[in-house]
Order: sequence, then structure tokens, then C-alpha cells
Amino acid sequence: MDNAQLIKAFTATVQASLHGLQSINPVLQRERTALTGKDPEVLERLVEEKLALLKQLQHSVEARDRLQKTAGLPTGPEGGDKLVAALKQPELTKDWEALNALARTVAKLNDRNAQIAAQSQRATRTALGILTGRPEKQDTYSTLRRGRNALGGYSLGKV
Repeated sequence: MDNAQLIKAFTATVQASLHGLQSINPVLQRERTALTGKDPEVLERLVEEKLALLKQLQHSVEARDRLQKTAGLPTGPEGGDKLVAALKQPELTKDWEALNALARTVAKLNDRNAQIAAQSQRATRTALGILTGRPEKQDTYSTLRRGRNALGGYSLGKV
């Protein structure tokens, strides 16, 4: 692959990732609102939308990693930084910096949403423990602990 092809292909992957993150950003903001709301169906739809967007984003990230490997560089942001610096394309440099800034913003939003979800999960476990008289040791939403005493063991009718 010659330098012109590499620049064109790498720029396309950066643009695709930038577009993907721009699409995910408002979904994460709506997800945050839904996490504190009362409509679980809205939250479920937003999570599905976010997952679909992440799958689309994954394609551009994988393509970029392949290009970086082809150029003899490591995958991930470090290799991308080196490739962008080596290519010396002002527009690409600008887009790469925007992509990295947006990636940090989206990661922070996602982390905050995860914290809200974890807090809600703890509150639900506490409430179930109070209502059923059982200790809070069970992980209510974990599929890993679906034993007799897990979620299916809770019955608000038999306190």
C-alpha cells in the first residue's frame, strides 16, 4: 500500500469513527436521563441503540488497527498517534485530535451511566432485601448466579 492509499484509507476510518462517536454521544445523554426515569422500556431501547452503534463503530476501529499494523505500527491510539504524526496531514491531524477528544467525552458519559446503573442496582437489592427479609448478598441482575436463591427465589407474596 503506497502512502497516498494509506492516507486515504486511514482518513476514512478516522471519519467513520468520528461519525460513530458523534452518533453515540446523544444516545448516552438520553440513556442517563432514562436511568433516572421511571420507564424501563425507554432504557431498554436506548441500550439496544447504543449497542448497535458500538458494533458499527467497531468496524472502523478494526480497519484502523489493520492499517496501523500494515504500516508497522502498534494498534490502538498510540499507533494512531504515531501514524498521524508520520503522515503530516493537517486535516487528518485535526480530525484525529477531535476523535480522541470525543472518545474521552463519550467514555466519561458511559462511565457515569454505569455508575448510575450500579447505584440503582444496589438500591434495588436493598429494597428486595427489606421486602423479603433476605440479606443483600444476591446479585439481582447477574446471570451468573441464577440459583435457587437468586432473583427467582424472591417472592413478595411470601414474606
